[in-house]
Amino acid sequence: MSLLQISDDNSTFTAAAVEDISAGMLVSAGSDSALNSDNVTTSTANLTDGELIVKKMDHEDDDTICVGIALETVSSGGAISVATEGLYILGTQAEINAGVSVSPSDATDAFANSVTTVTDTEEEFKIGKALTGSSASGNFVVVSLKV
Repeated sequence: MSLLQISDDNSTFTAAAVEDISAGMLVSAGSDSALNSDNVTTSTANLTDGELIVKKMDHEDDDTICVGIALETVSSGGAISVATEGLYILGTQAEINAGVSVSPSDATDAFANSVTTVTDTEEEFKIGKALTGSSASGNFVVVSLKV
């Protein structure tokens, strides 16, 4: 699925992708051992693209926190723009009611680009609110992203 962006309030940052990432995928902070030590070497006024690293959300690492949604498709090592706020159309893992908090899906085949309802015990994984509802997995909802 490609990125379906409805609005963007310019809450974005640029990072280096540690793997191939497609537009519309939810991303987390990267942890590539070659790139993961002492990355930030400048002041915030001079922060460079390679100092922030992102990767696709991964169902194998279920404690990963989403940092945003990829705004473009890039190959590993490329610079990528990531949004932390805005309205986006995302796929659903299951039924979702309008108005509920959502988190990245925990389905193996759709983890990086679909959402599910957040339970009370998983509030730290919340990435926004569903503005529309979905009756089943494989449908779509408008999400107000705020990570």
